[in-house]
Amino acid sequence: MTSSWQFNQVFRYLSVLLLSVILARNIQDRSALATIELLFLIGSLFSSALVSSVLQAGLLPAVPTQNLKATSMVFLGFGLLSSLLFFLGTFAIPTWNHWSMPLRCSVAAWLACMPLGFVLEHLLFRHQKSGWLRVSSFISGSTYLALGSTFLWWPLGSSGVQVFSGLAIFAFLKALIAIHFVWKIETDSSIWNTIKPLLHQTWPLLLAFVFGMYSMYLDGIWVATWAGASAFLLFSYGAREFPLSQLLANGFSENQVRHFRTHGQFSHFKKEQIRIGYLTIPASIALMVSAPFLFNLVFGSSFAAAAGVFQVYLLLIVPRLFFPQTLLYAYGYSKWALPASIVEWLINVGCSIWWLHLWGWEAVAWATVLAFCIEKLLLLGILRKKSPETWQQAIPPKPVLLLLLLLGFTFLLLRLDLNLV
Repeated sequence: MTSSWQFNQVFRYLSVLLLSVILARNIQDRSALATIELLFLIGSLFSSALVSSVLQAGLLPAVPTQNLKATSMVFLGFGLLSSLLFFLGTFAIPTWNHWSMPLRCSVAAWLACMPLGFVLEHLLFRHQKSGWLRVSSFISGSTYLALGSTFLWWPLGSSGVQVFSGLAIFAFLKALIAIHFVWKIETDSSIWNTIKPLLHQTWPLLLAFVFGMYSMYLDGIWVATWAGASAFLLFSYGAREFPLSQLLANGFSENQVRHFRTHGQFSHFKKEQIRIGYLTIPASIALMVSAPFLFNLVFGSSFAAAAGVFQVYLLLIVPRLFFPQTLLYAYGYSKWALPASIVEWLINVGCSIWWLHLWGWEAVAWATVLAFCIEKLLLLGILRKKSPETWQQAIPPKPVLLLLLLLGFTFLLLRLDLNLV
Protein backbone atom coordinates (compact mmCIF):
# COMPACT_ATOMS: atom_id res chain seq x y z
CA MET A 1 0.00 0.00 0.00
CA THR A 2 2.95 2.33 0.59
CA SER A 3 3.81 2.55 -3.10
CA SER A 4 0.14 3.01 -4.10
CA TRP A 5 -0.34 5.83 -1.60
CA GLN A 6 2.87 7.51 -2.70
CA PHE A 7 1.75 7.16 -6.33
CA ASN A 8 -1.47 8.96 -5.37
CA GLN A 9 0.43 11.76 -3.63
CA VAL A 10 2.91 12.25 -6.45
CA PHE A 11 0.29 12.13 -9.21
CA ARG A 12 -1.93 14.60 -7.37
CA TYR A 13 0.92 17.06 -6.98
CA LEU A 14 2.01 16.63 -10.59
CA SER A 15 -1.49 17.51 -11.80
CA VAL A 16 -1.39 20.70 -9.71
CA LEU A 17 2.09 21.54 -11.00
CA LEU A 18 1.13 20.91 -14.62
CA LEU A 19 -1.89 23.18 -14.27
CA SER A 20 0.42 25.91 -12.95
CA VAL A 21 2.66 25.45 -16.00
CA ILE A 22 -0.33 25.68 -18.36
CA LEU A 23 -1.53 28.83 -16.63
CA ALA A 24 1.90 30.48 -16.75
CA ARG A 25 2.46 29.64 -20.42
CA ASN A 26 -0.99 30.63 -21.68
CA ILE A 27 -2.23 33.55 -19.58
CA GLN A 28 -0.33 36.65 -20.65
CA ASP A 29 -2.12 38.99 -18.27
CA ARG A 30 0.13 38.78 -15.20
CA SER A 31 -2.41 40.58 -13.06
CA ALA A 32 -5.03 37.92 -13.82
CA LEU A 33 -2.47 35.18 -13.17
CA ALA A 34 -1.55 36.74 -9.81
CA THR A 35 -5.25 36.77 -8.87
CA ILE A 36 -5.58 33.08 -9.74
CA GLU A 37 -2.51 32.22 -7.62
CA LEU A 38 -3.93 34.26 -4.74
CA LEU A 39 -7.21 32.35 -4.97
CA PHE A 40 -5.35 29.03 -4.90
CA LEU A 41 -3.56 30.30 -1.80
CA ILE A 42 -6.87 31.27 -0.18
CA GLY A 43 -8.27 27.82 -0.96
CA SER A 44 -5.28 26.21 0.73
CA LEU A 45 -5.65 28.48 3.75
CA PHE A 46 -9.31 27.51 4.11
CA SER A 47 -8.98 23.75 3.72
CA SER A 48 -5.47 22.42 4.33
CA ALA A 49 -5.27 22.46 8.14
CA LEU A 50 -8.68 20.98 8.89
CA VAL A 51 -8.54 18.37 6.11
CA SER A 52 -5.06 17.19 7.12
CA SER A 53 -5.78 17.13 10.86
CA VAL A 54 -9.10 15.27 10.58
CA LEU A 55 -7.63 12.63 8.26
CA GLN A 56 -4.60 12.19 10.55
CA ALA A 57 -6.87 11.96 13.61
CA GLY A 58 -8.77 9.16 11.90
CA LEU A 59 -5.62 7.02 12.04
CA LEU A 60 -5.15 7.38 15.82
CA PRO A 61 -6.02 4.54 18.22
CA ALA A 62 -8.66 6.51 20.19
CA VAL A 63 -10.91 6.84 17.11
CA PRO A 64 -13.04 3.97 15.69
CA THR A 65 -11.35 2.40 12.68
CA GLN A 66 -14.26 3.11 10.32
CA ASN A 67 -14.62 6.86 10.70
CA LEU A 68 -14.89 8.23 7.17
CA LYS A 69 -18.67 8.75 7.32
CA ALA A 70 -18.13 11.10 10.24
CA THR A 71 -15.17 12.64 8.43
CA SER A 72 -17.36 13.27 5.38
CA MET A 73 -19.97 15.08 7.46
CA VAL A 74 -17.30 17.24 9.09
CA PHE A 75 -15.87 18.11 5.68
CA LEU A 76 -19.30 18.87 4.24
CA GLY A 77 -20.10 21.30 7.03
CA PHE A 78 -16.67 22.89 6.89
CA GLY A 79 -16.78 23.24 3.10
CA LEU A 80 -20.09 25.06 3.22
CA LEU A 81 -18.88 27.31 6.04
CA SER A 82 -15.59 28.19 4.33
CA SER A 83 -17.45 28.89 1.08
CA LEU A 84 -19.81 31.28 2.88
CA LEU A 85 -16.95 33.03 4.69
CA PHE A 86 -15.06 33.51 1.44
CA PHE A 87 -18.11 34.89 -0.37
CA LEU A 88 -18.86 37.37 2.43
CA GLY A 89 -15.18 38.27 2.58
CA THR A 90 -15.20 39.38 -1.04
CA PHE A 91 -17.56 42.19 -0.01
CA ALA A 92 -15.79 43.06 3.25
CA ILE A 93 -12.14 43.09 2.11
CA PRO A 94 -11.37 46.14 -0.07
CA THR A 95 -8.76 44.45 -2.27
CA TRP A 96 -11.27 41.71 -3.20
CA ASN A 97 -14.14 44.04 -4.16
CA HIS A 98 -13.10 44.26 -7.80
CA TRP A 99 -13.55 40.52 -8.39
CA SER A 100 -16.52 39.76 -10.63
CA MET A 101 -19.58 37.95 -9.31
CA PRO A 102 -19.05 34.88 -11.58
CA LEU A 103 -15.50 34.57 -10.21
CA ARG A 104 -16.71 34.81 -6.61
CA CYS A 105 -19.42 32.19 -7.18
CA SER A 106 -17.12 29.73 -8.97
CA VAL A 107 -14.48 29.94 -6.23
CA ALA A 108 -17.16 29.60 -3.52
CA ALA A 109 -18.53 26.45 -5.20
CA TRP A 110 -15.00 25.02 -5.45
CA LEU A 111 -14.35 25.69 -1.76
CA ALA A 112 -17.66 24.10 -0.73
CA CYS A 113 -16.96 20.77 -2.46
CA MET A 114 -13.17 20.50 -2.31
CA PRO A 115 -12.71 19.05 1.23
CA LEU A 116 -15.03 16.07 0.58
CA GLY A 117 -12.96 14.96 -2.38
CA PHE A 118 -9.98 14.11 -0.20
CA VAL A 119 -11.99 11.35 1.48
CA LEU A 120 -12.06 9.14 -1.63
CA GLU A 121 -8.36 8.23 -1.79
CA HIS A 122 -8.16 7.87 2.00
CA LEU A 123 -11.06 5.40 1.87
CA LEU A 124 -9.23 3.24 -0.68
CA PHE A 125 -5.95 3.62 1.22
CA ARG A 126 -7.34 2.60 4.61
CA HIS A 127 -9.23 -0.39 3.19
CA GLN A 128 -6.09 -1.50 1.29
CA LYS A 129 -7.58 -1.35 -2.19
CA SER A 130 -4.27 -0.53 -3.87
CA GLY A 131 -5.36 -1.17 -7.45
CA TRP A 132 -8.39 1.06 -7.17
CA LEU A 133 -6.29 3.69 -5.42
CA ARG A 134 -3.97 3.91 -8.41
CA VAL A 135 -6.91 4.08 -10.84
CA SER A 136 -8.63 6.74 -8.76
CA SER A 137 -5.41 8.78 -8.51
CA PHE A 138 -4.90 8.71 -12.26
CA ILE A 139 -8.50 9.61 -13.13
CA SER A 140 -8.69 12.29 -10.46
CA GLY A 141 -5.42 13.96 -11.47
CA SER A 142 -6.23 13.83 -15.18
CA THR A 143 -9.74 15.24 -14.67
CA TYR A 144 -8.43 18.01 -12.43
CA LEU A 145 -5.95 19.02 -15.10
CA ALA A 146 -8.51 18.81 -17.92
CA LEU A 147 -11.25 20.80 -16.18
CA GLY A 148 -8.82 23.30 -14.68
CA SER A 149 -7.53 24.17 -18.14
CA THR A 150 -10.90 24.60 -19.84
CA PHE A 151 -9.93 28.19 -20.66
CA LEU A 152 -7.74 26.78 -23.46
CA TRP A 153 -10.86 25.98 -25.47
CA TRP A 154 -13.47 28.16 -23.73
CA PRO A 155 -14.60 30.83 -26.23
CA LEU A 156 -14.91 33.53 -23.54
CA GLY A 157 -11.17 33.89 -23.07
CA SER A 158 -8.78 33.04 -20.24
CA SER A 159 -9.52 34.25 -16.73
CA GLY A 160 -10.09 33.00 -13.23
CA VAL A 161 -13.79 32.41 -13.98
CA GLN A 162 -12.98 29.68 -16.50
CA VAL A 163 -10.30 28.08 -14.30
CA PHE A 164 -12.40 27.92 -11.12
CA SER A 165 -15.62 26.99 -12.89
CA GLY A 166 -13.85 23.90 -14.20
CA LEU A 167 -12.34 23.15 -10.79
CA ALA A 168 -15.74 23.59 -9.12
CA ILE A 169 -17.24 20.99 -11.48
CA PHE A 170 -14.33 18.65 -10.71
CA ALA A 171 -14.69 19.12 -6.92
CA PHE A 172 -18.48 18.55 -7.07
CA LEU A 173 -18.18 15.31 -9.06
CA LYS A 174 -15.43 13.95 -6.82
CA ALA A 175 -17.41 14.83 -3.67
CA LEU A 176 -20.42 12.87 -4.97
CA ILE A 177 -18.25 9.85 -5.81
CA ALA A 178 -16.55 10.00 -2.40
CA ILE A 179 -19.88 10.03 -0.53
CA HIS A 180 -21.18 7.13 -2.62
CA PHE A 181 -18.20 4.87 -1.93
CA VAL A 182 -17.87 5.79 1.75
CA TRP A 183 -21.48 4.77 2.39
CA LYS A 184 -21.03 1.65 0.27
CA ILE A 185 -17.80 0.39 1.88
CA GLU A 186 -18.10 1.50 5.53
CA THR A 187 -21.53 -0.03 6.10
CA ASP A 188 -21.05 -0.72 9.82
CA SER A 189 -19.80 2.70 10.89
CA SER A 190 -21.87 5.14 12.95
CA ILE A 191 -21.66 8.84 12.22
CA TRP A 192 -22.72 10.33 15.53
CA ASN A 193 -20.83 7.87 17.76
CA THR A 194 -17.66 8.59 15.81
CA ILE A 195 -17.76 12.37 15.43
CA LYS A 196 -17.08 13.09 19.12
CA PRO A 197 -13.86 11.02 19.47
CA LEU A 198 -12.77 12.13 15.99
CA LEU A 199 -13.09 15.83 16.81
CA HIS A 200 -11.57 15.27 20.26
CA GLN A 201 -8.43 13.86 18.63
CA THR A 202 -8.54 16.46 15.86
CA TRP A 203 -8.25 19.70 17.81
CA PRO A 204 -4.59 19.36 18.96
CA LEU A 205 -3.60 18.23 15.46
CA LEU A 206 -5.62 21.08 13.96
CA LEU A 207 -3.80 23.65 16.07
CA ALA A 208 -0.47 22.02 15.19
CA PHE A 209 -1.30 22.16 11.47
CA VAL A 210 -2.52 25.76 11.76
CA PHE A 211 0.72 26.86 13.37
CA GLY A 212 2.90 24.54 11.28
CA MET A 213 1.43 24.59 7.78
CA TYR A 214 -0.14 28.04 7.75
CA SER A 215 3.17 29.80 8.27
CA MET A 216 4.19 28.62 4.79
CA TYR A 217 0.95 29.87 3.24
CA LEU A 218 1.26 33.15 5.11
CA ASP A 219 4.65 33.69 3.45
CA GLY A 220 2.79 34.47 0.24
CA ILE A 221 0.49 36.88 2.07
CA TRP A 222 3.45 38.82 3.46
CA VAL A 223 5.07 39.05 0.04
CA ALA A 224 1.81 40.15 -1.61
CA THR A 225 1.23 42.76 1.10
CA TRP A 226 4.66 44.36 1.28
CA ALA A 227 6.36 43.50 -2.02
CA GLY A 228 3.45 43.78 -4.48
CA ALA A 229 1.66 41.57 -6.99
CA SER A 230 4.66 41.05 -9.28
CA ALA A 231 6.88 39.83 -6.46
CA PHE A 232 4.05 37.64 -5.13
CA LEU A 233 3.63 35.97 -8.52
CA LEU A 234 7.35 35.17 -8.72
CA PHE A 235 7.44 34.01 -5.11
CA SER A 236 4.40 31.75 -5.52
CA TYR A 237 6.01 29.98 -8.48
CA GLY A 238 9.38 29.64 -6.75
CA ALA A 239 8.10 28.70 -3.29
CA ARG A 240 7.53 25.05 -4.14
CA GLU A 241 9.14 22.12 -2.45
CA PHE A 242 10.40 19.27 -4.58
CA PRO A 243 7.08 17.37 -4.77
CA LEU A 244 8.62 13.91 -4.64
CA SER A 245 10.36 14.54 -1.30
CA GLN A 246 7.32 16.15 0.31
CA LEU A 247 4.81 13.59 -0.90
CA LEU A 248 6.94 10.50 -0.34
CA ALA A 249 7.75 11.69 3.17
CA ASN A 250 4.10 12.43 3.99
CA GLY A 251 2.94 9.17 2.44
CA PHE A 252 5.59 7.23 4.37
CA SER A 253 4.54 8.82 7.65
CA GLU A 254 0.82 8.19 7.13
CA ASN A 255 1.38 4.59 6.06
CA GLN A 256 3.65 3.86 9.04
CA VAL A 257 1.07 5.22 11.50
CA ARG A 258 -1.66 3.14 9.84
CA HIS A 259 0.54 0.02 9.90
CA PHE A 260 1.47 0.56 13.55
CA ARG A 261 -2.20 0.88 14.49
CA THR A 262 -3.15 -2.25 12.56
CA HIS A 263 -0.19 -4.52 13.39
CA GLY A 264 1.40 -3.00 16.50
CA GLN A 265 4.71 -2.37 14.74
CA PHE A 266 6.23 -0.31 11.97
CA SER A 267 6.83 -1.63 8.46
CA HIS A 268 10.53 -1.66 7.41
CA PHE A 269 11.06 1.81 8.92
CA LYS A 270 14.79 2.24 8.23
CA LYS A 271 14.64 0.49 4.88
CA GLU A 272 11.90 2.84 3.69
CA GLN A 273 13.86 5.85 4.96
CA ILE A 274 16.83 4.80 2.84
CA ARG A 275 14.62 4.23 -0.20
CA ILE A 276 13.05 7.68 0.09
CA GLY A 277 16.47 9.27 0.53
CA TYR A 278 17.90 7.54 -2.55
CA LEU A 279 14.86 8.56 -4.60
CA THR A 280 14.68 12.19 -3.56
CA ILE A 281 18.09 13.61 -2.63
CA PRO A 282 19.95 13.00 -5.94
CA ALA A 283 16.92 14.36 -7.81
CA SER A 284 16.91 17.43 -5.53
CA ILE A 285 20.59 18.04 -6.27
CA ALA A 286 19.94 17.80 -10.01
CA LEU A 287 17.00 20.20 -9.73
CA MET A 288 19.04 22.62 -7.64
CA VAL A 289 21.77 22.80 -10.28
CA SER A 290 19.38 23.07 -13.23
CA ALA A 291 16.71 25.30 -11.64
CA PRO A 292 17.57 28.54 -13.54
CA PHE A 293 17.47 26.72 -16.87
CA LEU A 294 14.29 24.77 -16.02
CA PHE A 295 12.32 27.82 -14.84
CA ASN A 296 13.19 29.66 -18.02
CA LEU A 297 12.25 26.64 -20.13
CA VAL A 298 9.04 25.57 -18.35
CA PHE A 299 7.47 28.80 -17.09
CA GLY A 300 9.11 31.33 -19.39
CA SER A 301 11.85 33.93 -19.09
CA SER A 302 9.68 36.22 -16.94
CA PHE A 303 9.80 33.60 -14.14
CA ALA A 304 13.56 33.07 -14.16
CA ALA A 305 13.97 35.13 -10.97
CA ALA A 306 11.87 32.57 -9.07
CA ALA A 307 14.56 29.89 -9.47
CA GLY A 308 16.59 31.24 -6.56
CA VAL A 309 13.62 30.88 -4.19
CA PHE A 310 13.03 27.35 -5.46
CA GLN A 311 16.65 26.43 -4.73
CA VAL A 312 16.22 27.53 -1.12
CA TYR A 313 12.96 25.59 -0.77
CA LEU A 314 14.73 22.45 -1.97
CA LEU A 315 16.62 22.52 1.34
CA LEU A 316 13.35 21.61 3.08
CA ILE A 317 14.13 18.02 2.19
CA VAL A 318 16.56 18.05 5.15
CA PRO A 319 13.89 18.35 7.89
CA ARG A 320 11.41 16.33 5.81
CA LEU A 321 13.56 13.19 6.07
CA PHE A 322 13.53 13.22 9.87
CA PHE A 323 10.40 11.51 11.23
CA PRO A 324 9.90 12.25 14.94
CA GLN A 325 6.26 13.22 14.34
CA THR A 326 5.56 9.75 12.93
CA LEU A 327 6.71 8.02 16.11
CA LEU A 328 4.94 10.55 18.33
CA TYR A 329 1.62 9.98 16.51
CA ALA A 330 2.03 6.20 16.57
CA TYR A 331 2.84 6.12 20.31
CA GLY A 332 -0.10 8.38 21.20
CA TYR A 333 1.86 11.58 21.86
CA SER A 334 0.27 13.62 19.08
CA LYS A 335 -0.55 16.54 21.40
CA TRP A 336 3.17 17.30 21.71
CA ALA A 337 3.24 18.36 18.05
CA LEU A 338 1.37 21.53 19.04
CA PRO A 339 4.06 23.34 21.10
CA ALA A 340 6.69 22.56 18.46
CA SER A 341 4.39 23.93 15.75
CA ILE A 342 3.76 27.10 17.75
CA VAL A 343 7.50 27.72 18.00
CA GLU A 344 7.88 27.02 14.27
CA TRP A 345 5.06 29.45 13.48
CA LEU A 346 6.52 32.23 15.62
CA ILE A 347 9.96 31.85 14.06
CA ASN A 348 8.64 31.62 10.52
CA VAL A 349 6.24 34.55 10.73
CA GLY A 350 8.60 36.75 12.73
CA CYS A 351 11.68 36.12 10.59
CA SER A 352 9.69 36.28 7.33
CA ILE A 353 8.38 39.78 8.02
CA TRP A 354 11.68 40.97 9.50
CA TRP A 355 13.88 39.58 6.75
CA LEU A 356 11.48 40.69 4.00
CA HIS A 357 11.97 44.30 5.07
CA LEU A 358 15.68 43.78 5.68
CA TRP A 359 16.79 41.81 2.60
CA GLY A 360 13.80 41.60 0.24
CA TRP A 361 11.09 39.08 -0.57
CA GLU A 362 13.55 36.32 -1.52
CA ALA A 363 14.67 36.11 2.14
CA VAL A 364 11.22 34.86 3.19
CA ALA A 365 12.18 31.40 1.91
CA TRP A 366 15.11 31.28 4.34
CA ALA A 367 12.79 31.93 7.29
CA THR A 368 10.71 28.90 6.29
CA VAL A 369 13.73 26.58 6.10
CA LEU A 370 15.05 27.79 9.46
CA ALA A 371 11.68 27.38 11.17
CA PHE A 372 11.12 23.85 9.84
CA CYS A 373 14.57 22.72 10.98
CA ILE A 374 14.01 24.09 14.49
CA GLU A 375 10.60 22.40 14.67
CA LYS A 376 12.10 18.99 13.84
CA LEU A 377 14.83 19.49 16.45
CA LEU A 378 12.17 20.23 19.07
CA LEU A 379 10.15 17.15 18.05
CA LEU A 380 13.28 15.01 18.28
CA GLY A 381 13.90 16.35 21.78
CA ILE A 382 10.32 15.58 22.83
CA LEU A 383 10.52 12.09 21.34
CA ARG A 384 13.83 11.42 23.09
CA LYS A 385 12.25 12.33 26.42
CA LYS A 386 9.03 10.35 25.85
CA SER A 387 10.59 7.30 24.20
CA PRO A 388 14.34 7.19 24.97
CA GLU A 389 14.70 3.62 23.68
CA THR A 390 13.33 4.25 20.16
CA TRP A 391 13.87 7.95 19.37
CA GLN A 392 16.88 7.25 17.13
CA GLN A 393 14.55 5.56 14.63
CA ALA A 394 13.44 9.05 13.58
CA ILE A 395 16.96 9.94 12.40
CA PRO A 396 17.82 8.92 8.82
CA PRO A 397 20.46 6.19 8.34
CA LYS A 398 24.06 7.25 7.62
CA PRO A 399 23.84 6.93 3.80
CA VAL A 400 20.92 9.37 3.79
CA LEU A 401 22.74 11.77 6.11
CA LEU A 402 25.75 11.76 3.78
CA LEU A 403 23.53 12.56 0.80
CA LEU A 404 21.95 15.43 2.74
CA LEU A 405 25.44 16.82 3.42
CA LEU A 406 26.16 16.59 -0.31
CA LEU A 407 22.95 18.54 -1.01
CA GLY A 408 24.03 21.30 1.38
CA PHE A 409 27.52 21.40 -0.15
CA THR A 410 26.02 21.70 -3.64
CA PHE A 411 23.87 24.61 -2.51
CA LEU A 412 26.89 26.40 -1.04
CA LEU A 413 28.86 25.95 -4.26
CA LEU A 414 26.01 27.37 -6.32
CA ARG A 415 25.69 30.39 -4.05
CA LEU A 416 29.42 31.06 -3.98
CA ASP A 417 29.75 30.86 -7.77
CA LEU A 418 27.51 33.69 -8.95
CA ASN A 419 27.67 32.48 -12.51
CA LEU A 420 25.74 29.36 -11.56
CA VAL A 421 22.85 31.03 -9.70
